[in-house]
Amino acid sequence: MDNYLRNMKLPSHVNHLKLDIGLSYSAPQSQTWLEHEPDLFVIGFEPNPDCVASLNQDVIQKKNPGHGDPLTPENKKRFFLIPVALGNVETPGEMNFYQMANDCGTSSLYSPVDGSLGQVKNVVRVHVFSLKDFFESFPWGTNNIHHIDYIKIDAQGSDLDILKGAGRYLRDRVVYVTAEAEHSQYANCSHNNEVNMTQYMDSIGFDRIFHADTQDPTFLNRIYKHLMKDIYIYQKG
Repeated sequence: MDNYLRNMKLPSHVNHLKLDIGLSYSAPQSQTWLEHEPDLFVIGFEPNPDCVASLNQDVIQKKNPGHGDPLTPENKKRFFLIPVALGNVETPGEMNFYQMANDCGTSSLYSPVDGSLGQVKNVVRVHVFSLKDFFESFPWGTNNIHHIDYIKIDAQGSDLDILKGAGRYLRDRVVYVTAEAEHSQYANCSHNNEVNMTQYMDSIGFDRIFHADTQDPTFLNRIYKHLMKDIYIYQKG
């Protein structure tokens, strides 16, 4: 993770941080956040090589009518892409990643079992880190950034794995979390359900909340409740 973050440059005026985990082809959630917050920096994680190639273009095309607006060239100045998968791993390594033929955000570390997802185009090897690796490598204190306002995860069955891979750092440094509880469309991810996710987040100090601007399970850190009205969160589509 150090090798990736070494290339990151935080503009001097940014003093807020969000993580966007699972970007699809156009990072529409990041675009919404950055449009609303001129002092925000977003770090995105996406392992799909096709999505990474799209995100590295000067002008990103919208490929799914249900997605929000693509990340603009101007807002990419406050966005940093880390082209890896995240999971609950002790040490960084590689795993199989299933690229879907008609992918609009359905590729996964887990093998698909739902026929509505279409056909697998490729099985590729991708680098996998944990959120703990990120938290231990990030230069905390830069631009007076000491915590993460919001983490959004949409990782097609891997969301609970990603949360568990953060260790104590979610409790210590994150205000809000939204994660998708997809547990039926992929093999071996039945654990990634709302009950398990809510129980885990409760055990590390987060309350499940219902927020008008999020559609997936959303959680608020009890020790950061005093910040809840000062932070913009959004997750739709």
